Amino acid sequence: MNSTLPLRVAFLWHQHQPYYKNPQTGLYDMPWVRFHGTKDYLDMILIMKEFPELRQTINLVPSLLLQLEDYVHNGAQDNVDVLSWIPADQLSDQQRRAILDNFFLANRQTMIQPYPRYRELHTRYQDKSRFLSPEEMVKSFSEQDFRDLQVWYNLTWIGRESRKRPAVARLFEKGRDFSEEDKQSLFQATRKILADIIPTHRRMWESGQLELTTSPFYHPILPLLIDQRVARESDPSIQLPRRLFRHPEDAEAQLKRGLDYFARLFGRRPAGVWPSEGSVSEAAVDLIARQGVQWLATDEGILARSLGSEFSHPRIYAVYQWNRAGKPVHLFFRDHYLSDAIGFVYSQWDQEKAVQDFVNRLHGVRNKILASGGEEALQQAVVSVILDGENCWEYYPEDGRPFLRALFTALLEDPLITTVTFSQALEEVNQRPVLQRIHPGSWINSNFNIWIGSEEDNRAWELLKSTRDFLIQMEKEGRGDAKTRSRAWEYIYVAEGSDWCWWYGDEHSSAQDLEFDRLFRENLMQVYQLFHQEVPAELFQTIKQVHFDRFASLRPRGFITPELDGQVSSFFEWLGAAVYEGSKAPQTAMHQVSRIIDKLHVGFDARNLYLRIDFHEAPGPDAEFVLSVKVPHQLTVVMHPEKQRMEKFEVHNSSYRRKKLRPTFQLGQILEAAIPFAELNVKPGDTLGFQIRVSRQEQVLETFPHISIIQLEVPDENYELQEWMV
Repeated sequence: MNSTLPLRVAFLWHQHQPYYKNPQTGLYDMPWVRFHGTKDYLDMILIMKEFPELRQTINLVPSLLLQLEDYVHNGAQDNVDVLSWIPADQLSDQQRRAILDNFFLANRQTMIQPYPRYRELHTRYQDKSRFLSPEEMVKSFSEQDFRDLQVWYNLTWIGRESRKRPAVARLFEKGRDFSEEDKQSLFQATRKILADIIPTHRRMWESGQLELTTSPFYHPILPLLIDQRVARESDPSIQLPRRLFRHPEDAEAQLKRGLDYFARLFGRRPAGVWPSEGSVSEAAVDLIARQGVQWLATDEGILARSLGSEFSHPRIYAVYQWNRAGKPVHLFFRDHYLSDAIGFVYSQWDQEKAVQDFVNRLHGVRNKILASGGEEALQQAVVSVILDGENCWEYYPEDGRPFLRALFTALLEDPLITTVTFSQALEEVNQRPVLQRIHPGSWINSNFNIWIGSEEDNRAWELLKSTRDFLIQMEKEGRGDAKTRSRAWEYIYVAEGSDWCWWYGDEHSSAQDLEFDRLFRENLMQVYQLFHQEVPAELFQTIKQVHFDRFASLRPRGFITPELDGQVSSFFEWLGAAVYEGSKAPQTAMHQVSRIIDKLHVGFDARNLYLRIDFHEAPGPDAEFVLSVKVPHQLTVVMHPEKQRMEKFEVHNSSYRRKKLRPTFQLGQILEAAIPFAELNVKPGDTLGFQIRVSRQEQVLETFPHISIIQLEVPDENYELQEWMV
């Protein structure tokens, strides 16, 4: 058929980052919001702005917008940011090591190799790491090397359009031997880029060239929040958590808060929603419809399973209607191949061939629609291309900017193709088949198996469920004021985000698995800490590795019996104890170092556990020192130096039972303490796992080690003989 009617193509670029803020430090544990902000979010729409006739849709997740706002208006920082700001001549060895460990986390081919100085530093790092120790490695890089690395790691994450700014262009031209003034100029420029992102999106939405949409606030999988049993509808063989999460009220809160926050930033609610990970169920779509949303989108696989035997591929290009919630809502279904071709395939192709292939495939779709339904079907058709708008570009030459320009040019110059926003398509299409059923699932394999079903996924859900139940109980008991309860719910909502379980299980892994795991657990820990309750031992267990996250095993080498006088009386009295250094405590990649505890000495004899704290910065006599036992059971021993009092607290019938102990400790130059194993309810052969906390007036000043535990085996009378034989 020789029709001249163009095929509608609707692009949706999904911009999302999880909430990286560490609740303990107030820093963002990872720099990806800032880096994608300077490299992708603004650059992408600046390129679109070059094509006034182009129509595109961008989805902005509230958790991303919240962090951008925090950087711009509150001066928020991430750990990379902090390390970058430190003058190179003031970097400690630990900070230098952190820079070497983290400042090459970029695509080598497209983000390191093109820049001679950055490539030189990276090559030297790779070569020397084969035969130098970490301490020797740090010393092999000069002050100027570290300053150049501080600049280049931030510089390479600036997009091609933003590099045209004079301050940034000058640094690219200089290339090496940067000064501290150069660093300051760079950081000022990056903050200005971040500040332009939201206003520029808003202006382009108001102009009509862009449509903006959003997702539930912290990007949760709505169907799994509503009722986890829905996962069995997608995969009957899936193993569900022992305690099911069924809280539709949380799903509603995440959706409504997301829509309201978006409206506050952009002046109006969006017409459309991209459900996190394209995840839908009938209950989730009903929830979205009740919020007055006009349309949403998901994957073609969902339509195939919803229609069953009635499905044929051309049917994914129709706009569908769902009427069950009392308010109609419309559904678009993404073309899986076309979307994934841009996201995962074309980065390795010649640019011209990639664009030509994409356009040819659109013509193939158009011909199939004409062949199956004629021009009437083409009048009602929309090809939905929906993909991640940020992560794929670092694999493309020059951040994919030449590819995008070539693609947009080809689409606009082709008379048989027209680009539309999704709301524009909805206005133009008047035949909308009514769906009778919606298969529950996501854009990945039309199920939820990425986020539930594995041992690690299910463990995360169970911890989330038990923490949420704890919060409900606190509310029932009237604990905490309104502000405290509100903050606690925020941590629950953060932990409901999809990204944590994305990294659990065997499907995905990254160099930052441990950071994601710890950040998830830290958000849950914070709920207990807000109500001054003991954090359950299970939250100190590393989900990703399914064992307690602890120091590398350090065993006391023999019995000791120190004099408890609070002074460094003799070198020999603590000889044989295990020594844990605060600067070497397991932490996220660039956590701030311990500020109170410099070293913790752990020793014992057959009857007592001995502890000695050497201070980096003494907290004063009004501080309290807490031995918090996590394994094999939970109890705490609290030492009050000012009152010369030591007390034990242990759980008994859902409440804490207190017992006064003989105050066998002394605070002076150091803290020295002896605690009988009998009072810790352990016997020889038991594994004892614990942390040390320093607090003042119920305010925790430091936990050592941070979200980890120290473990040792309780000795018997023959321990020294066994150690001697070994």
